[in-house]
Amino acid sequence: MKAILLGVMALSGLGLAFGVLLAWVSKKFHVQIDPRIEKVGELLPGVNCGACGFAGCLGYAEALVNKTATLAGCPVSTADTKKQIAQELGVCDVDLHRVTPLAVVACGGGIRAKDKFKYQGLADCRVAVKTMGGPKNCKYACVGQGTCVTVCPVNAISMQADGLPLINPDLCVGCTKCVAVCPSNIIYMLDRKKKVYIKCRSHDKGAQVMKNCKSGCIGCMKCVKECPVKCITIVDNLAVIDHEKCINCKKCVAVCPTKCIAVL
Repeated sequence: MKAILLGVMALSGLGLAFGVLLAWVSKKFHVQIDPRIEKVGELLPGVNCGACGFAGCLGYAEALVNKTATLAGCPVSTADTKKQIAQELGVCDVDLHRVTPLAVVACGGGIRAKDKFKYQGLADCRVAVKTMGGPKNCKYACVGQGTCVTVCPVNAISMQADGLPLINPDLCVGCTKCVAVCPSNIIYMLDRKKKVYIKCRSHDKGAQVMKNCKSGCIGCMKCVKECPVKCITIVDNLAVIDHEKCINCKKCVAVCPTKCIAVL
């Protein structure tokens, strides 16, 4: 009985000693967390799209509080949300009028682009393009498996009956996730103020393009000749628009024989 009592007392003493030690360590190495981080995190949209360059909204909130990021870095937040966060942080130099870029699909193929074979594998564009070189005759074409749809954090992309993704400009927040995941590199970011863009990425010669897809750029030069400000050139068989010079006159759209020049 005495041995048991001594054992209990010893264990109690050890427990007390470790408790005191842990309390001291906790107090000694305690890191003060700024309460504003949690408040800012609650104000952020919680999409965790990563467009700001940080690991989720909480990481971005911490960066905002520590002044290593600006409110212009979040394309998802509304102007009202940014105003609230600015008030919480006591800052006023916030770019509330920044226009986020829009993701556009530079392919007019879809079901109009001829198939090399009928793909029946995993519904993932990255897998599809690695399967026997991809299911389309045109190696630059959208393979239509909708990977961009699945990664979009705001449901701004949907697959259409023509086999191409459609991006809703009212929902797109410019996070670039769809750009990063597209193995065919047919999605890119465009300034919303620039209305005209090329819906093709093919660098094949015109005759080959016509065999593969009736909606591709054939390098006919009609757009180049028609442009009043000379902002279009043909680079490696593909029309390229210099958006710094483009005045959105849409004359190139009217003369394009394959309708591969589109308007937002």
